[in-house]
Amino acid sequence: MQNYAVITGASQGLGKEIAWELAAKGYAILLTSLPNENISSFADELRQKDTTVHYFETDLSIKENIIKFSEWANQFPISVLINNVGCGGSENITTANIDYIYTIIQLNITAFSLITRLLIPNLIKNSSSYILNISSMAAFSPIGYKTVYPASKKFIQYFSIGLQEELKNENVSISVAYPGPMKTNKNVSERIKKQSRFVNLGVVDLNTVAKICIRGLFKNKRTIIPGKINKLSRIILKLLPKNIKTEILSKAIKKELS
Repeated sequence: MQNYAVITGASQGLGKEIAWELAAKGYAILLTSLPNENISSFADELRQKDTTVHYFETDLSIKENIIKFSEWANQFPISVLINNVGCGGSENITTANIDYIYTIIQLNITAFSLITRLLIPNLIKNSSSYILNISSMAAFSPIGYKTVYPASKKFIQYFSIGLQEELKNENVSISVAYPGPMKTNKNVSERIKKQSRFVNLGVVDLNTVAKICIRGLFKNKRTIIPGKINKLSRIILKLLPKNIKTEILSKAIKKELS
């Protein structure tokens, strides 16, 4: 019986690179993305490598769509779940659009939690299963002008720790990845360029991040931080008082907005 891997947010960026990594390891792939993001073309690319691929186009910020997607995915024997779907950005909270805030919460918290809940019974059925939750370096500090985003990524960290405890007697290994800045598209790349030289030194190319994440996942690592600079940043953030690191990071993001 073939092993299936579910990857959310798979039409571009890290999700797409992780799909390539898992396909190379012989997994059949279940992809999901928003409609009209060329997921069918990507599925065809994967199939050219003799990979079994199915995809489901939907907006996972809507609860009913999350349920429909999960019902579809549960038709297959799943042994890997990559919770990658999410969004972020930088905005002044006093002028940020309500839909902007709502979508971050729905994708980074609600979709992430409900998909995990709905697919876990399937994962437990397999002799060995894995969950990779994509958080962010932003989870390690509050940040002004991002505000909602780092809070949502901290949620992923705490949720995963609780999940690890609940499933410690099951055959499911849970890892959390904390990528630094990633140039996933032109808009994000331009925003990263505006930040400090140290932040830019933390950029790791998407293919490398994907390889590190999948290697760490199958080694049952609970915490995965791609890139030496990002590992150093994690140590520095741990040592700095909360008010100081919040001020430093917030100033950097404010530059991005200007």
